[in-house]
Amino acid sequence: FGNLNSLLGWGHARVIENLLGRKPDCPRALSDKFADASVIEKALLKHGQTIRLEQRTKAESDLAVAAASILAREGFIDWLERRGKALGEKLGRGVSAEVKEAAKRVVEAGGPEALRKVAKLHFRTAHEVAPGHFPAPPPRRAWR
Repeated sequence: FGNLNSLLGWGHARVIENLLGRKPDCPRALSDKFADASVIEKALLKHGQTIRLEQRTKAESDLAVAAASILAREGFIDWLERRGKALGEKLGRGVSAEVKEAAKRVVEAGGPEALRKVAKLHFRTAHEVAPGHFPAPPPRRAWR
C-alpha cells in the first residue's frame, strides 16, 4: 500500500462496497477524514462510486460512525487475542517493554516473517527486534 493512509482508504472503500452489496439503495456514506478526500474516493470500485461520500474530521460525533469505530476496535482486539492464542503468545497493543518482548519471541519462534503477520512493520519496534530484516524508521525530529 505504500503508506497507512492508502491502507485505510482501501479498507474504508471495501467496507462501503460491502455495505452497498447489502443495501444497494443507500444514498450516502459518512467517514472520518483522515487524509485527502481522494484517498477513499480513488479506492472505491464501480458500485461505490454511485454513493455520496461525506468525509469530515471528528466524524465520530455522529452516532453511526462512533458505533462503527467501537465495533472495529472490538474486532481488532478479538483478532489480536485469536492470533496470540494461535501463536501461544499474548499480543499486546502499542509500544511497551512487554510488547517488545512478545515481538522478540514471535521472531524467535517463527522468524521475521511471523512478525509480518501480526505487527505494523513500519514502526520502530519491528526494526528493534529484527534489525536485519526491517529498516529503521527515519530519525525522530524535535516536536517544536
